[in-house]
Amino acid sequence: MKRTRGHPIFSLSIFYWVLSVSVPCFVSPYDGPLYDSSAFSECKLYPEKPLYGGGVLKDKLPEFDRFMGADGKTVHLPIFKLQDSTPGTIYSFSTWIKINNADSALITASVGEKDSEELCVGTVDAKRGCWSFLKGGFVASTLNLSSIYLKYSDQQDLEIEIASASLQPFTEQQWLLNQQRKINMARKRAVTIHISNKQGVRLEGASLTIEQVSKDFLLGSAIAYTFIDNTPYQNWFLERFNAAVFEDEIKWYTTEPRRGQLNYTLADQLLEFVRRNQITVRGHNIFWEDPKYTPGWVQNLTDSELKSAVNSRIQSLMSKYKDEFVHWDVNNELLHFDFYEQRLGPNATLEFYRTVHQQDPLATLFLNEFNVVENCDSSSTVDKYISKMRELKEDGMSMNGIGLEGHFGVPNPPRIRATLDKLATLGLPIWLTEVDISDTFSKETQAIYLEQVLREAFSHPAVDGIMLWSAIRRNKCYRMCLTDPDLNNLPTGDVVDKLLKEWDTGVLKGQTDEHGSYSFYGFLGDYKVTASYGGKVVDAAFSLSRSEETKHFSVQL
Repeated sequence: MKRTRGHPIFSLSIFYWVLSVSVPCFVSPYDGPLYDSSAFSECKLYPEKPLYGGGVLKDKLPEFDRFMGADGKTVHLPIFKLQDSTPGTIYSFSTWIKINNADSALITASVGEKDSEELCVGTVDAKRGCWSFLKGGFVASTLNLSSIYLKYSDQQDLEIEIASASLQPFTEQQWLLNQQRKINMARKRAVTIHISNKQGVRLEGASLTIEQVSKDFLLGSAIAYTFIDNTPYQNWFLERFNAAVFEDEIKWYTTEPRRGQLNYTLADQLLEFVRRNQITVRGHNIFWEDPKYTPGWVQNLTDSELKSAVNSRIQSLMSKYKDEFVHWDVNNELLHFDFYEQRLGPNATLEFYRTVHQQDPLATLFLNEFNVVENCDSSSTVDKYISKMRELKEDGMSMNGIGLEGHFGVPNPPRIRATLDKLATLGLPIWLTEVDISDTFSKETQAIYLEQVLREAFSHPAVDGIMLWSAIRRNKCYRMCLTDPDLNNLPTGDVVDKLLKEWDTGVLKGQTDEHGSYSFYGFLGDYKVTASYGGKVVDAAFSLSRSEETKHFSVQL
């Protein structure tokens, strides 16, 4: 890290801001701080107001402290000193940053004690002459978290300004209540069922049984070749999931291990199962930028041969599987690797997406990447992800799905939520596509961390689906299994079952009131209702989709 030219320039604007959010009547009373989902991905001429009026940083200016840079030189970095950091407290941090004498710089906010263990709070790719928004957070631990400090990538004579810094604490209970509030608003809807006779007279005391038969939110798991003809495994899957992804079975190294020798047998057998059981299935993946996972024969092709081979790969998949997969991960892990970009030029990915879209126009095309929500990775910051999406859009091909792999070590829930907030500014569906927890932890710890990740994803309105990377293959999984080889739940499987039950309306029984009506709040999805009165019984069905309005449904007996 280079020495700065004098002290950086700081401005800290203090505002008083009251967050006013209407809360549906079915949300329990709560007098704690409401989580502010505001996020900004554009570089602005002026900074916005600080979230939460600055929180515990209200009226506080950053200080400067000396740090040893990577080149051995001393640099002065801005820090916010923390007080009374109670273990378990969850902190949401945000600030606006501007740099003045470099085109761009990666700014990393970290929490900890100088020259000791630190935890990344969040990052922003700051630009010259305009204000960029950094949003993140951390959970206070037993570490000595004495300050938040801002480091920057190796830039010479970097001048940095800070404005509208904010740090808002939440207790664990407050954080969970905020999650539940988001779930109630985004995943559920009010319903009133009206029961009448053929003359339109409302019937008081009619009996109702209401059952949710399918869910709008897609939660699934990877499956592999070991799933084929394994009836117990298939039944276990069907009892839980409404979505699937094939772990390796349509990847290029599986379908064409040798040039010209195509074999889709495994994929076809898995596809037959998902078709038969009406399971939504993702297409993962067409290309993988990491050369380690590119077939060896492909790596040995000349540039012209490679161009022909990739076109044949797309045509083969699309001619066989058009309209079968709702998503395509077209070019996997593009931010970390560049095999095709290096060989075929910087527009290679653009051409891949354009060709796939032409062949399968109804599929959602995803940019699938790791370490966007898991860790602070300089190759895949949230801003780099957003920038790549916009770059491809400007070139004429807009990918319309955000794919976040989600291979977690220790999750950082407030940073996960902040990252999702920032990605949501693109207005595109977000999927966590390969969720698992490192197997370096005990099975019990894996379960604790998995529940944290799943709750953060499900409670965020911009997330449309979650795929667990938990396929059983030869009695093991990539990193995280949900069951043992005999399909007995592990602690992670117990967590999944608990949440599936929690996020399901289940079966409701009741009677209509004096107005012939029965009201409830249900998770989005499809329902069947059985109404009975005076010996007459009628079955009916309705669906709940996202809306702030009450769903009214009438049944005549």
